[in-house]
Amino acid sequence: MITLLAFVAASSLVSLNTGTTNNMVSAQEEADFKIKDFGFKDGSPWLSVEGKAGGSTPANASQIYAYAFVTDNGTYAVASHGVEDSSEVENDTEWHAHGVTLDDKNCVADINDKGDAEVGDTVKVTNITATKVDKVMTALLGINNADASVCVEKVFDSAP
Repeated sequence: MITLLAFVAASSLVSLNTGTTNNMVSAQEEADFKIKDFGFKDGSPWLSVEGKAGGSTPANASQIYAYAFVTDNGTYAVASHGVEDSSEVENDTEWHAHGVTLDDKNCVADINDKGDAEVGDTVKVTNITATKVDKVMTALLGINNADASVCVEKVFDSAP
């Protein structure tokens, strides 16, 4: 299985599944997803951004914003979206965590409720058993209304 960040090296994947949602974002949204730093501290992967962490949420129910972490124990995303699928928060536009994998088309192949999200000065995934973070990225995913697939549409930023 391909993890959420396995495609980062292929910069041509910035605009996938374009028929699903309008992937235009404002300059402020771009800053909220521009990675400034990342690391692993106190048992949790974290990242900071140039804008405000968690400051932007999707404008419509077909969009998902995500801060993603590739760790030595899987890939985790801290996400905000309009579809209810998490037991971590009452309203899934609130930032929450998922364990995820992608298929060879950069669409979500598996998703679970592993981990918890902390969004403040930084974005963190807590309550996981990882010991290091290898890569991070920020992305826009879209929900295809025709077949309910969820695929990466735009990578805002990534860091090795």
